[in-house]
Amino acid sequence: MTVYALTLSLMTVFWLVFVYLNEKHDLLGCCDRFPTPAAKYFAYGWLLFFLLVMAFLVTGAAQNPARANDLANTPFYSLFGIHVLLIVFLLGWWFAIGRPPLTDFLAFQRGKTGEAVMIGFAVGIGGWIFTLGMALLVALILKGVGLLPENPEPSPMIGFMAALAWWKKCLIVLSAMTVEEFFFRSWLQRRVGLLASTTLFALAHFTLGQPLLLIGVTLISLVIGITFFRTKNVLPGIVAHGVFDAVQLFVIIPIAFQLMGV
Repeated sequence: MTVYALTLSLMTVFWLVFVYLNEKHDLLGCCDRFPTPAAKYFAYGWLLFFLLVMAFLVTGAAQNPARANDLANTPFYSLFGIHVLLIVFLLGWWFAIGRPPLTDFLAFQRGKTGEAVMIGFAVGIGGWIFTLGMALLVALILKGVGLLPENPEPSPMIGFMAALAWWKKCLIVLSAMTVEEFFFRSWLQRRVGLLASTTLFALAHFTLGQPLLLIGVTLISLVIGITFFRTKNVLPGIVAHGVFDAVQLFVIIPIAFQLMGV
């Protein structure tokens, strides 16, 4: 219960800072225009409710990691539960600010689509190489100081995802690359900045249960976040996110499991 209280308190503090900065310094002025005061207060409440629900779910999953037997009986659609919550939140916020054009709300720029896609591929491949190199460097450092187990066991969730059929992996990649980028980049980063959005992105993936994977998640989020900051377009980030996740799910994880004889 102490862990729940801590995470819920942290989310509440984040919310209070968010509201204070908007009331005193117009934090949302870059992106949102509320049609009425009631709509603004609804949005505040909607955000608090969403943050508390997410904190509760992520903390619960981290406190009680799924076992292999549990995952074997888990319906495939349940893997998209968090993404559904993100979509519901975005829809609620979109209605609260008067339903602006979705391309503006999601920072999806018209024109130069081909260029944006190519940037995304380059960032995805380059970001993956950078992330892999940094993760290996961190692993060597941790191993050198005795903080990394000799034969670390992959989490059951990673093993479960590695064994999925190819079309299920494709759906996971498609959902993650779109929904997560729309929330963490189009919505969150535009309002709270790169570092805060990256931190929350990493915390949302805490249930992976692997320190090196969390380091990789944080680094690739920084790379994609910088790309979004420079392009002001979510499309390169969507493509880069998809490339990164696809490489992990279809190449890296299966090879790692094969080498470990799992």
